[in-house]
Amino acid sequence: MNNIYIFTRKTILAILLLVNINAYSHTITGKVLDERYFPVPNISIAITGGGSASTGNDGKFTISTDDWTYDLLLYDLSANIGVLYKGLSVKNPELIFFGLVASKNINTEFVKVEFPPLPSGRSVILKFLAEDVFSCEDVFASAGERTKVVNINFPSYMTRLNGRLIYLEKTPTAYLRYLEYPMTIIKEGYPQTVVFDSLSYGRTPGTSSVTIYPPAFAYDMKGFSVYADFLSQHRNAELTLNVTEGDIVSSKIIVPQNLPFGYRLKIEGRGGLKNGGSFVNSTYSYPGATYNIATETAPKLDAPQDKYWGVSNNTMFSWDWGSGTGIYVVHFRAFMPVGDFYVVTRERELKNPKDIARSILDGNEYSWQVSKYLTYTSVDDYVKPRLFANDLGYKAVLTSEQRTFRINPF
Repeated sequence: MNNIYIFTRKTILAILLLVNINAYSHTITGKVLDERYFPVPNISIAITGGGSASTGNDGKFTISTDDWTYDLLLYDLSANIGVLYKGLSVKNPELIFFGLVASKNINTEFVKVEFPPLPSGRSVILKFLAEDVFSCEDVFASAGERTKVVNINFPSYMTRLNGRLIYLEKTPTAYLRYLEYPMTIIKEGYPQTVVFDSLSYGRTPGTSSVTIYPPAFAYDMKGFSVYADFLSQHRNAELTLNVTEGDIVSSKIIVPQNLPFGYRLKIEGRGGLKNGGSFVNSTYSYPGATYNIATETAPKLDAPQDKYWGVSNNTMFSWDWGSGTGIYVVHFRAFMPVGDFYVVTRERELKNPKDIARSILDGNEYSWQVSKYLTYTSVDDYVKPRLFANDLGYKAVLTSEQRTFRINPF
């Protein structure tokens, strides 16, 4: 009887111990992407209430914390860039590593494209599209040209990329031909050549238009772009149909009526002021629509004042709301040595991050600027994994003027 009691007591204690451990330890499994949505390997990660980790070749990481709400620090000392996410609680965040422009983690392959010489008044847009992670700049051909080269980028850990090269021919008033060529891009493979000719199977996309009204506010710079976005493809799969700059009242832009792969029009508006404040917003629309680009107001910096000399580790940085509902990305830059540190927060003030930025913010002279990302209700909302390749909602980035400060007067 005593043996049974002792065994039962030990079993209960062991169960309670396991429950207690699980109650206070949470596993966070996330992914780090650059601003092109490519996975970023070898990023160091530290978490409040926990330990440290680093990302693998696919940008993924696993880390534990005792805190239900946590701050997450991402940093790469070789690039001297860090990003601090404040007030997270999601267990599977998808985190943007701002400021990284290096191409050391990508494969780049080239495809030569041949086509009949274009008659006068005609032009062609060429681009590679894929469902997996990729990037590819639009390539434009004008009258008389017959050969172009398309550069295709994809993550370094991938050995091949399946997709298609598309060919869209037009005049100033109509879209005439759409062609596509399925292909596989091989890492370090032989250069490929794609030939579009009169026998290539294609379709007539038809022609429609959208009427766009830029914001009426007197910005020093304003304009808009119209893209063909393919919602069944990766979020980098968009084709530039029009770029317009200037103080115009309205503009009617010709667009294709029908294209494949979940085709939608993406309309991007922008405006800027001489003090550096600006906005970029985007929404989705359809051929035949009329769209008024919304006017947005960027946050204004409150304190410290510009060119303030004597900032300490306890100095508070603050700014006003700006328009809309969103989260803030505060960018601190050290001039010498150069370092960039970003803080992602829902609050409108924060303490000088120099202490937590490791060696990234060494030096004496700095700049700071605030960008507001719409329409996110929290930092959790911003980092939660996307259920679809493209987010069809209204989005905007509103950027404040830039200020400078020093730690010591000289």
